[in-house]
Amino acid sequence: MPSEIKDTYYVGIGASAGGLESLEQFFTAIPSDTGMVFIVVQHLSPDFKSMMDELLERHTQMPIDVIKDGMITEPNHIYLIPPRTNLSIYHGKLFLEEQAMREQIPLPIDSFFKSLATDQEENAVGIILSGTGSDGTVGLKAIKEKSGLVIAEDQKSAKFDGMPRSAISTGLVDYILAAKDMAEELVHYIKHPVVHEQDTQEPSEKSQDELTRASMIMRNHCGIDFSSYKETTMIRRINRRIKVNRLHSFKEYVSYLAESEEERNILRRELFIGVTGFFRDEDAFAKLEEKVLPQIDFEKDTIRVWSAGCSTGEEVYSLAIMLQEHMHQINSKAEVKIFATDVDEYALEMAGTGYYPDSLLANVEPKLITRYFIKKTDGFQVKESIRKMIVFAKHNILKDPPFSRLDMLVCRNLFIYLKSEKQHQVLEKFYHSLHPNGFLFLGSSESIGDLSVAYKVVDSKWKIYQYKPGYRPATISNVTYSDRRAQRVDQNDDQNQMIRIEKVLQQGLESISPPSIVIDSKEQIIHVVNDVSSFIKTQPGRFSNNFNSNMSKELALFIHNLMRRLKSDRTSSIVQPIGFLGDNQKHLTLKGYLLEIQKTDFFFISFIEADKEENESLVEVDMSDEVNERVQHLEQQLQQAREGLQATVEELETSNEELQSSNEELIASNEELQSTNQELQSVNEELYTVNKEHQAKIDQLTESNNDLNNLIRNTEIGALYLDNKLQIRRITPIMTSLTNIRESDIGRPISHLTVMDQYPSLTDDIYKVLDTLESMEKEIYSSDGSYWFSKIRPYRTEYNSVDGIIVTLMEITNLKNEQSKVNRGEKRLSTLMDQGKLAWWEFNVPENHFVHAPKRSEMLGYKNSDFPKCLEELLEIVHEDDKEKVANEIELVQTGKKESFNISYRMLHNDQSYVWFHDQGEVVEKDDQNYPVKLAGIVTMLHSNK
Repeated sequence: MPSEIKDTYYVGIGASAGGLESLEQFFTAIPSDTGMVFIVVQHLSPDFKSMMDELLERHTQMPIDVIKDGMITEPNHIYLIPPRTNLSIYHGKLFLEEQAMREQIPLPIDSFFKSLATDQEENAVGIILSGTGSDGTVGLKAIKEKSGLVIAEDQKSAKFDGMPRSAISTGLVDYILAAKDMAEELVHYIKHPVVHEQDTQEPSEKSQDELTRASMIMRNHCGIDFSSYKETTMIRRINRRIKVNRLHSFKEYVSYLAESEEERNILRRELFIGVTGFFRDEDAFAKLEEKVLPQIDFEKDTIRVWSAGCSTGEEVYSLAIMLQEHMHQINSKAEVKIFATDVDEYALEMAGTGYYPDSLLANVEPKLITRYFIKKTDGFQVKESIRKMIVFAKHNILKDPPFSRLDMLVCRNLFIYLKSEKQHQVLEKFYHSLHPNGFLFLGSSESIGDLSVAYKVVDSKWKIYQYKPGYRPATISNVTYSDRRAQRVDQNDDQNQMIRIEKVLQQGLESISPPSIVIDSKEQIIHVVNDVSSFIKTQPGRFSNNFNSNMSKELALFIHNLMRRLKSDRTSSIVQPIGFLGDNQKHLTLKGYLLEIQKTDFFFISFIEADKEENESLVEVDMSDEVNERVQHLEQQLQQAREGLQATVEELETSNEELQSSNEELIASNEELQSTNQELQSVNEELYTVNKEHQAKIDQLTESNNDLNNLIRNTEIGALYLDNKLQIRRITPIMTSLTNIRESDIGRPISHLTVMDQYPSLTDDIYKVLDTLESMEKEIYSSDGSYWFSKIRPYRTEYNSVDGIIVTLMEITNLKNEQSKVNRGEKRLSTLMDQGKLAWWEFNVPENHFVHAPKRSEMLGYKNSDFPKCLEELLEIVHEDDKEKVANEIELVQTGKKESFNISYRMLHNDQSYVWFHDQGEVVEKDDQNYPVKLAGIVTMLHSNK
């Protein structure tokens, strides 16, 4: 087990039209502490400022950032792609690139998913949400190839199902769920305690045994021996399936694999994952055009190419297009035969149809798309001119014999899955397959190993090699592979009985019939009864089953006439004497039977011979009658054919001219419509996204506006909003009851109105605030006895610019009444304290600072400014006999040992006499440690000179 295992998962989320709702549901359900990094890639309008970050903030507690170039990612964060950019990732760092101005629709989701797969491998997660088109499908294949997790939104829950449907059609999606249900599976997947044995160089002995069992189960299921695959590749794929199925061990998965046919099919697809594409590695194809095609002899009749492991066909069609373009340039008329093979029947079926989504043609030049593809709904169809160059067939390069005399052999990204010894065996097979001037084209991460003696390097970077004469490989015994299914050796009784009956009928027919042949409606000999060697003789030239090619012209003429009469008269049998043919001393008679089986005509022709002596009375047949009859029949058919052909040619010439003209117009119109349609589709997706964001923002604004209106109506505050021209923009109900302004005055300048009788200078003050930008406050007394607090302030926008004036009125009648009560109480208290010779004091313990009522200094004849402000100064004017007592009492309270004190002592009057005081104090505030912070008390003057 490795010392360190990466545990940060990077979740790429692709969404387009209708994706906002899905994103909101997804992030509402996902916890904020999963440790994952979420990167959202959308189709955004280049001229629109996205509000996605503001909209998603309401559905998650995770921080949301709009990506900047070079941004370092952090777990539990959400990152959003900005408009007009493509995104890539390298070692967890995000990089932006301006989208190129090209005719094809940009595919930012595919671009990022492929980068994510390369950078994070098995820690990559790709999620496809609602959207139109097929963006993301290619990227998901790349993630799956690196053993990452792939999730697609259920088509039923997606607002637009184009992108999810395209992803699901690959058969590689691990989970198909509604957006709100993805969180549970995703969290379970990343926290699954699966053993990371795929990172080790060699699997353990226990895992090796289980791997062997899994290979045996898969061999019996699909007839392919996966023991030729690298063990680490197999274990990585299986470990991923363990996590997806929520299992806990390799052994448990093997048992599950044996029981579930669905799981066997899924594992089979995952082991066959073929990440391919049109003109994948464009530089590699450029090298083929530069270094390989000029060396192939296009003067010969046939060019032979083999694409081994062709997967879904994108690469083999790329080869065909490249060859077609080259032949057009050099004006070659050679026939090109491309053999495209794979063991995956599902991939071959897709390749054979030649239909691909728009996103798969992103790297193809527009002129090639126009020339070699036909636009269909949501995709393109390969034209027949390219399709007929290719023969697709199931073929196992480890088991089946290879093709031969090849000018070029292409096998890319297949060896990376095979063990090294298997690679060596296949390369030796390839050597025998190539023409002495043939070329081998491998994947960029593959090599020929120690077979440099067999292949000459043409381009080392892109792994292009050429046949090197003189290499003699060692003889290798054939490797045994099992059949697709264990075949039964014994046949059941019914089958044996049928075989016996067939043999009896065959022998019976041979016993009672003269030498005969059975001819089908296409004049092919399909069966022979008894010895017909006297009548059938193979003619020189290419062999054919046609009866005309296997007998003399004279005999063929008679049989032809006999068949014509049987067919035209629809009689069951006809006997036709012929006489003596050539040097034959026996008389020949033909007997024909018409057999109609399942509405198909068959002719049973018998040859009956008799000795010459036995047929003395028979007259030899004149061949000229037969020939004349045959010629006359053929001339009639020829005349009818000529007349029909002439009429057809005239009609075709007329139609061809019209069609040619119409075709040229349609081609031009089709190109314009195709370009316009792609642009409109892209714009439509962008508009839908923008509209959805605007709608969400409008909902928020409506909600905020409702909150504000309710706040204004239900608070006792009047507000008057004026725009920058001092025209009334909004007024609250309280303001209408206090002023002369009504709802109907909205839009009128404030200067046209007498606003408030109790505040005649209101308009002047508004202009003053607008000029100075300083707030102004006033208290207003109403005629009904109420008081109002008025505040005039500049109205500032989000960017702190002034956009008008706001005037607020808040009733303060209760405040004024309470204030009046307080003032009266304070006046009474002051009178009582004066009469009772009382004074208050406060002492701040940490600051050692006294605050006294002026009355205290007055009672001792001091000015308030000259009275002691700290404890030490206060003790200086305390009588010597009382000083220690006072200091001790205050210290006890200061240190928290007592809560209060109550003492009498003498203090020095300004006239140098002593005055008696009674002092009561207590702790009124403590700190966090429960120590006194502030003391307060009242001192009462008793009498002087006591």
